[in-house]
Amino acid sequence: MSWAELELVVPRGRLDQVSGVLFGLGAVGLQEDHLPGEKPPVRQPWDTHAPAPPSERLIVRAWWELAQISQVRERVAAEVCGWPDVGEPAWKTLEDGGWDEAWRAHCKPVRVREGLVIAPPWCAEPGDLILEPGMAFGSGEHPTTRAMLDVIATRAVPGARCLDVGTGSGILAIAAAHLGMDVWGIDTDLQAVQAAADNASINTLRMRIDATPLQDVRGGFELVVANLYAEVLVALAPELIRVCAGHLAVAGVLLEKADMVKEALGALRLVEERPEGDWISMEFER
Repeated sequence: MSWAELELVVPRGRLDQVSGVLFGLGAVGLQEDHLPGEKPPVRQPWDTHAPAPPSERLIVRAWWELAQISQVRERVAAEVCGWPDVGEPAWKTLEDGGWDEAWRAHCKPVRVREGLVIAPPWCAEPGDLILEPGMAFGSGEHPTTRAMLDVIATRAVPGARCLDVGTGSGILAIAAAHLGMDVWGIDTDLQAVQAAADNASINTLRMRIDATPLQDVRGGFELVVANLYAEVLVALAPELIRVCAGHLAVAGVLLEKADMVKEALGALRLVEERPEGDWISMEFER
């Protein structure tokens, strides 16, 4: 089936009015979005500053079956686009076919080193680690995750223990297990725990993955990895230091917040800093 997509720039104050008209014209769905460069940053629980003011204008997208679009175009022009503060309509045709292929083309293997490649199932080669695409897979290309994968590839010792704090999709834990480490991944998000367990199963890797709080983890680990926000790393620093029996690798840290993480982990020796763009990863050792 083919679809017609309408895109309009609408003042926030007219959003409900415009949406009501478009739904009244038979739109099968609406989507609101920010203009490029106007999306406010995600507010975190630890943020104390005032939230950013809401955008004055928004993009509204609406969809109709292509077969009914000729009359809809005329009525949109008459009932919506006559308002002086509403932008010019932009129409395009969407085909169901092609979306899947474009999405798949975007998801490519992440090659960390020889013998450590993470790939979506449709282009995985024998020996690759398989991760279903989505947010979890995309993070394999993010500089923070890539830096952690590089550390794991360098520090992994078969039989040694690895703790993945905030395991998420399990990408780091899976890489460590693939290289022969005895891995335990923990996460406070039960959905993440299940996703990581599923990804481990797809790759026929055995590891422990659960929601055990870090403060309840006992023993030392030759490698600890934590790809978390700087504020979370600072809060967890005493426990991260306690469980580290060798190397600790942290990422997810904005450059401007690197010093607060270094200070919190000051009981360990900083052995490497790896800035990349707005981010920095760091490696410490006991």
